[in-house]
Amino acid sequence: MNIETARTNNVSMQYFRFGNENGKPFVILPGVAIKSVMGSAELIAAQYAALAEHFDMYVIDRRKELPDKYSISDMADDTAAVMEHLSLQHAIVYGVSQGGMIAELIAADRPDLVDRLILCSTAPYLDEGSASAIDIWTERAAHKDIAGLTQAFAESVYTNSYCEMYRDAFTAFAAAVTEDDLERFIVIAGGTRGFDARDRLPSVKCPVLVIAGSEDRIFAPALSEEIARLTGGTLRIFAGQAHGVYDECPDVIGLIKDICI
Repeated sequence: MNIETARTNNVSMQYFRFGNENGKPFVILPGVAIKSVMGSAELIAAQYAALAEHFDMYVIDRRKELPDKYSISDMADDTAAVMEHLSLQHAIVYGVSQGGMIAELIAADRPDLVDRLILCSTAPYLDEGSASAIDIWTERAAHKDIAGLTQAFAESVYTNSYCEMYRDAFTAFAAAVTEDDLERFIVIAGGTRGFDARDRLPSVKCPVLVIAGSEDRIFAPALSEEIARLTGGTLRIFAGQAHGVYDECPDVIGLIKDICI
């Protein structure tokens, strides 16, 4: 699968495309990652195969050349510019974790780009618990503690059983992390600080589906409940699932398929 680069306003952003080229655009905005998800394109395409039959799927990364500070608002502006550049108007936009925060702002500010908004494991603002998790991650990244960062990240995102099942995979992943990855991670994760979209969410007019795990250790379910209240959206909380419900629970993709088709 080819990784493409979109260039807009002197900004370069990578993306990949898969699925039904004649289908409705479906844009996935991933969350914070220690390594760019562009390296996992084949795995992601396989994960979303049930949707790829019907939709023209795009996964869009953050900008390549990062400034020292890169806010969620900046990320949303960049992503909206890429969507416009790729003619992705009237898309279904699925934002996960930090990607959900980006999607919230795009849906509020650019209704021409978003026909339906799906938000998973995200929040309308950063509370003390989520800010603490990000501080732990960025501190370990700053100290180049790759093993500690990977462990803390996995334990925050996934259930204990998932972490145990994929312990060897996480260890192998950590071995591939570079200092450049850490520097990028610090900027992108740090961009979440200060985010608050509560005054913007009531202006979202498209249909909204909010998905959460009942045991999310980063964004408590109450934050998803607040998004649903502010947007008039539909809320689905998966019992026993953690922040990484989007990876661990296949019913999430089934739910999205049922609602969007």
